[in-house]
Amino acid sequence: MHAFCHIPAAPLRSEPSDRSEMVSQLLFGETAEVLERGEKWSRIRCTYDGYEGWVDNKQCRPLTEAELAVVEGWPTVVGEPTAAIAVTTRLFCGGSLTEMAPMTVPMGSRLPEEHRCEVAGMAIEHHLPVPVRQPIVSFSHAFKLLNAPYLWGGRTLLGMDCSGFTQTVFNVLGVRLLRDASQQATQGEAVDGLAATEVGDLLFFGPEERRVTHVAVKFGKDTVIHASGRVRIDRIDEQGIFNAEEQRYTHRLLSIRRVM
Repeated sequence: MHAFCHIPAAPLRSEPSDRSEMVSQLLFGETAEVLERGEKWSRIRCTYDGYEGWVDNKQCRPLTEAELAVVEGWPTVVGEPTAAIAVTTRLFCGGSLTEMAPMTVPMGSRLPEEHRCEVAGMAIEHHLPVPVRQPIVSFSHAFKLLNAPYLWGGRTLLGMDCSGFTQTVFNVLGVRLLRDASQQATQGEAVDGLAATEVGDLLFFGPEERRVTHVAVKFGKDTVIHASGRVRIDRIDEQGIFNAEEQRYTHRLLSIRRVM
């Protein structure tokens, strides 16, 4: 059985409880395999990155095999941090009522190429152009996420963690990253030293060797863009990330990877 997220962002939790830690989010249009379904919660495995967790059944709709094939063929929203769409649902209150309602979905959401599509008992309508992949040297969409607050498990403009930020940025470019920084540190090819880096390389940081706890994207000649407190741009050198506001190094450089 599979399901898809029909709201802007659904929390993925470590345990089947609203009080449990949010470990990630499903974005609108993303699909997942249902591993275990209960009355209120389902344990799922995200199609995009293989991440597992629990989601509230009210925030994901079941898909038939035919519907799954349709949804997984949707391209990804690119460019802006948010996009406006309209959703039609049928409300039942002494009869049947059809209502069109606006919805704002975050960068990284999946939408149909057609401007109108019906799936899982709902109609989705948007007037966005068919997404065009930006060249890897262009990170203008990453710049638009500046000052998004840090949120553990977050993947949207309203809050994102460091690996959620990099995953979203590279999703727009058609590059599939895993969910956690330590997982992303296993992808691509190693880069030998900061002098050999290019815009778009992933830089990994941690308090000790082989323990990756943070990731950033090379953004300029001597800068990175990353989520730390908020999405921000900081100076980078061989020692690590230097925060000019705090006048100190905040992250120790461990390794560099090139994923494109």
